[in-house]
Formats: sequence, structure tokens, C-alpha cells
Amino acid sequence: MGIVAAQGTEANYQAAARQAYIGLGVAVIAAAFEQVDSTPMEGFDPAAVDEILDLRSKGLRSVVMLPIGYRAPEGDWLVHLKKVRRSRHEFVTDIV
Repeated sequence: MGIVAAQGTEANYQAAARQAYIGLGVAVIAAAFEQVDSTPMEGFDPAAVDEILDLRSKGLRSVVMLPIGYRAPEGDWLVHLKKVRRSRHEFVTDIV
């Protein structure tokens, strides 16, 4: 039995779930590069999503969602507001 299999199903799921966030980050950056809006989402009911998409039959479980698309300018009350950005020293910690 290999190291991965010896960890058990739940431990492997937890490890894979953490790895999913690497792909999620890449997808968010790729969407931004293509000028496509995206927003990572947690707080959904994974069991319901798994059932609706029949993920268990494929050996899969949901971890996070990433809706992507183009915002509809009509009805977007934020579109004309000034963007607020933190200064670099409030956002970045230099480690030397």
C-alpha cells in the first residue's frame, strides 16, 4: 500500500481540498487577466451541491465555488464609486 492510500480517504480528501485552493488562485488570476469577473465562494451547502451535480458517483466532493462571467453594468450601484486601495505598507509585510 502506498503512502497516499495509507492515509485514508478522509485525510486524502482534506489534503486535496487544500490543494484545490492553489487551482482556485490560478483561476482567479487567469480570469482577471482575461478581464472576466470572478469571486471565490464558500458558505454553500457542499452536500447539496454534491448531490445536485452527482459528484459522489465520480469520486468527487465540492470544496469551493468560483462563479465567473461579466458583470451587468445596469443595476450595479458600485460601478461609479471610487475604488479604495490600501497603501503598500498597510498591505505588505517585508520579511528580511
